[in-house]
Amino acid sequence: MNMLRKGILLLCILLLAAGTVMAQGAREPEREKIVVGVGGWAVEPTQRAIEELGFTEETGIEVEVVTRPGAPPEFISQMTSAILGGTSPYDVIDMEDDVAVGFSRSGWLVDLDPLFDDEFWSDWPEAMIEMTDTWSRHQGELFRIPHNYEAQYFWYRKDILDQHGLQPPKTWDEMVEVAKAVTSGNRYGVSDGLGQGAYLGVYMTYLTQQAGGNVYDMGPEFEVALQFLYDMIHKHKVFPISALDKDYDQVNNDYMQDRVVMMRQWPFFYGVARSDESWFEEDKAAVALPPAGPAGPIAYAASWGWSIPKTAGNVDAAKTFVEFMSRTEHQGYLAQLDTWFLSARKSCLEAMDGAGMAKYLQMYSDAQAIGTRPFHPAGQEAHTVVEETSAAFLTNQLSLEEAVRRGRERMAGLGR
Repeated sequence: MNMLRKGILLLCILLLAAGTVMAQGAREPEREKIVVGVGGWAVEPTQRAIEELGFTEETGIEVEVVTRPGAPPEFISQMTSAILGGTSPYDVIDMEDDVAVGFSRSGWLVDLDPLFDDEFWSDWPEAMIEMTDTWSRHQGELFRIPHNYEAQYFWYRKDILDQHGLQPPKTWDEMVEVAKAVTSGNRYGVSDGLGQGAYLGVYMTYLTQQAGGNVYDMGPEFEVALQFLYDMIHKHKVFPISALDKDYDQVNNDYMQDRVVMMRQWPFFYGVARSDESWFEEDKAAVALPPAGPAGPIAYAASWGWSIPKTAGNVDAAKTFVEFMSRTEHQGYLAQLDTWFLSARKSCLEAMDGAGMAKYLQMYSDAQAIGTRPFHPAGQEAHTVVEETSAAFLTNQLSLEEAVRRGRERMAGLGR
């Protein structure tokens, strides 16, 4: 009996000790963690936003911000392999329009609509809601929530134009004439990133809208736009053929090295220009309305936004992150932090009060120069057809007629 009592006493001591250890563990639970994949340019501002807004302190969720592949083909390949394997390298992904559309049609993304109420949407202007409905919804579900509203801007070297007594061009014809006046040696009047895989299709969409058409229709307006670009390169020689092998970073460098006088570029160049204090002056990075084509001065807006793969390791924590970063009260701070988060949301523009790129976003909006980006459900595939069709003519592999004929056949095969 004494042995039994001693055994029971020992068991009680062990249970008490175990309970103490469990209680201590409960007082210090391991924090949740999510991985957020963004483009390389967005890693630093996203990390700062998370830290300065106090996301982890408020939610207890730790965030690792990593660089996702920037080129769509590489990123799509990475995610396809992971998702088909039932996994994902990211809990939250910052995604561009075309890629997000393709993922949504495959049923890979979480519906974010339950995260947002009517009061949240009252902060959004009609133009941004239209963009979101077109590019971030499918079959009634919100598969991505945009965090920016990226209009394309016409940047020009006012200092160089002033030296020649010139004003920024207001039409395509004027752009050619101004470009001729400033093109000399290894300096070209106008340029853009036209490398295939992400860039050439963007510029052709931009020009085709200014010509009055939808790039995916490959109609007469597309032919007008493509011929105009061809003539700038081959006839007028004011646009470098080398642009066909360049991305935006390379064209930005040309601009800042006095090798380009005018260019179409996204708002991130605002920060790029100011990053080199020894070079930057306001007159070196001036912004005007886009030179008008046959349909007028049009520059469509694109967007990037937060999405959650259904195969993410921590979907609930990912939802908490997306809701937090999208809150109305955070938009002004985010835009002040980096143009990557600048949008036309009412709270954002009010907080910016005309500072930075917000001044130009307001200018373009007031001039009704921001159009809706043409949509194609095939997304990246349609973009590739545009690029390969354009490149075949611009590099003299095919005539305009033959290049467009083949392009139309390929586009028709994608359906609408």
